[in-house]
Amino acid sequence: MRFLIVILLCLGMTRAWAIELNGRVEFAQLLELTSSISGRVASINVSAGQQVSAGELLLSFVSTGFKAEADFAQARRDSLTPTVTRMQTEMEKAQELFDRDSLSLVDLNTAEQNLAIAEAKLAAAQAKLTQALFRLSQTEIRAPISGVVLDITTFPGQYINTRVSNQTLLSIADNSSMVVNLLIPIDQWNDSLLDRNAKVVYQNQDYQGKVVSIGKQASIGSNNYPAMSLQVSFSADDNLPAGIPVTVIIEDD
Repeated sequence: MRFLIVILLCLGMTRAWAIELNGRVEFAQLLELTSSISGRVASINVSAGQQVSAGELLLSFVSTGFKAEADFAQARRDSLTPTVTRMQTEMEKAQELFDRDSLSLVDLNTAEQNLAIAEAKLAAAQAKLTQALFRLSQTEIRAPISGVVLDITTFPGQYINTRVSNQTLLSIADNSSMVVNLLIPIDQWNDSLLDRNAKVVYQNQDYQGKVVSIGKQASIGSNNYPAMSLQVSFSADDNLPAGIPVTVIIEDD
């Protein structure tokens, strides 16, 4: 009797894999990069399939016109700075004279207005410079995330006109973070599936993941049987390609 109890306890402590499903791997984050400016592509610094780091230069546009615009705006801003400094000095002197009853209120107001006008012109010039520098920065497209370049749909010398179309220039994906979207038979679905551990199996390799979302509305699964959607997220350190078939085993409670 004691021997039987020990066996039952051991069985009870053994973790079972209750649900086994089949699906295909997808990238958790896939970005299609476009341009916010119109211009001619100067160079492409990467190739399809290349691993890149966040911030790495992917593509650049001809920047001559944008740099000239920024230089002009810089010069305009710099030329107005001494005027504001001079007007501030004159305003301080006018205030001092006014306090000693040596200057009329009209003259003090004139000094205030001159300073306000100079400061407004400087602020407008600074805004123009900020805009020009931003446009210049857009002549370089850098990787927003670390990942793999999937596709390049432009070429050096091509003119990109953003007024005509919002053309995708490159596609990049985070291939260390993957998901599997699955359909689970409705009779196996319940709220407790959320946050359960899951094992993603590809060939002889296992990846540890977790159920990160579950659907709330039924659809038609295999064999026209009602099913619910479910998503498993996992990390793939050796960079699995998207689209490969995998088996997902969801751990029982």
